[in-house]
Amino acid sequence: MAKIKWLFIALTLIIIVFLLNTNQQSKLGSNSDQIFGIEKEDIFIIDISKADENISLLFDGQSWSIMGNDSLTVKENSINGFFNNVLNVKRTSMVSKNKNNWDKFNVGDSTGTNLVLRDFNKNILSRIIVGSSKSEWSSSNIRVNDEVEVYQTNENISWQLNTSPTYWGELPKADTTRTDSL
Repeated sequence: MAKIKWLFIALTLIIIVFLLNTNQQSKLGSNSDQIFGIEKEDIFIIDISKADENISLLFDGQSWSIMGNDSLTVKENSINGFFNNVLNVKRTSMVSKNKNNWDKFNVGDSTGTNLVLRDFNKNILSRIIVGSSKSEWSSSNIRVNDEVEVYQTNENISWQLNTSPTYWGELPKADTTRTDSL
């Protein structure tokens, strides 16, 4: 009988240690792996900036344009790729909880690429800072809104946050139909 009593106490202690360990492990992961809880239809302004370079893409309800550039039209494949890849990216593992490591992971205010998504009224829907991962080429490092934590993503989105107008736009194709009469 005494042996069963000690076995019961040992089993109870093992269960308590297991539950405490599980609780501690859950604090290390993210609450949600989805970075953006935004629908494509809610986004009217995309601001991308890195160092002293920036670009803003504007949606007027029908088409996208590049702010301050009336000679280029936005490439459909670039904007569609942005929505398909960037809006669906997920955070995987936390790489740091220390603000002093932001520059190490390229997500500091001056070292990362800032992405701000705005709605029709120019209100901020989401803001992330993206940095390239030095250890994992197939993912990016990100910092979301004002959070201190830095996470890796499930895929590399750094290259899609380009500030060059020619990445996003192209010269309009010349109309090859002949309008004059013979």
